[in-house]
Amino acid sequence: MSVSYEVKDLIMKSQYKNQCCRRALLQGILASKATVDEEKRICVTFEKEEQVLFFGNLVCEFYNKEIEILKSQKGGRGKKVAFDSKAARNFVSSIESADVLYVDKCPYCTAAFLKGVFFATGRFSDPSKQFCLEFSLGNRVSVINELFLNLGFEMKQTLRRAENLLYTKNSCVIEDFFAASDLNDTTYEIINIKIRNDFLNNANRLRNFDTVNILKAVEAAAPQLSVIKELERYDLLPLLPDELADTARLRLKYPDLSLTQLARISVPPLSKSGMTHRMSKIIKLGKELLTKHKL
Repeated sequence: MSVSYEVKDLIMKSQYKNQCCRRALLQGILASKATVDEEKRICVTFEKEEQVLFFGNLVCEFYNKEIEILKSQKGGRGKKVAFDSKAARNFVSSIESADVLYVDKCPYCTAAFLKGVFFATGRFSDPSKQFCLEFSLGNRVSVINELFLNLGFEMKQTLRRAENLLYTKNSCVIEDFFAASDLNDTTYEIINIKIRNDFLNNANRLRNFDTVNILKAVEAAAPQLSVIKELERYDLLPLLPDELADTARLRLKYPDLSLTQLARISVPPLSKSGMTHRMSKIIKLGKELLTKHKL
């Protein structure tokens, strides 16, 4: 089951205690998807049989009409249904010029209307992979976009395969839309995924930061190790002063540590500047010893 249909399944299973909310839900479906055919019937296309049944129950409740399942054209997608109702036809015909698309009789009617819009035209990508919410709206794209803007949902418009789409990849807008639609399970899922993504991104940044620091430490230690390993190879470390010889052996033992870390584990502990000074002396005296030895 796709994420989009999981949301639509939630819409079908939601409890609509008030009749006005069920009407607003039906109006959301009709306002965003319904067309009037040559026979003046109201036509709507759905993806699944369950959606057809759900829609049919709403039509029966508010228009006292039975829906008819039309034969799909070859290559056609979805299940097209139709019903004949003068009241519904008047509503659909007036959508383009209507000042309001639904009657907001209770605090939950707006959420129900938005559910209807998504139920009929919405698609939602798997948020664990990407955030993308889109609506295929045909010639209703301007009407629904104006409604969305009034509700604070700023979306982009595009044309894909002759479909007029409204879409957004902004996770905050998507979260706000589902919250306003009273689809709390989906809203919480988005919030949890965003929290997880932030955690993973922060962990990656810290990991990358540590990796860079290790690489810098290794790069800085390379010239030190080169001289110290040559001194050890020719058994010249004992010719260094004791404190320098001890520091050189400590560097050999911990080649990946930064000078600050090396200074902390030195006995006795040193400051970073003290360790830097010792390393400079080791390299200078070590090169002198190696030059004399090779001569």
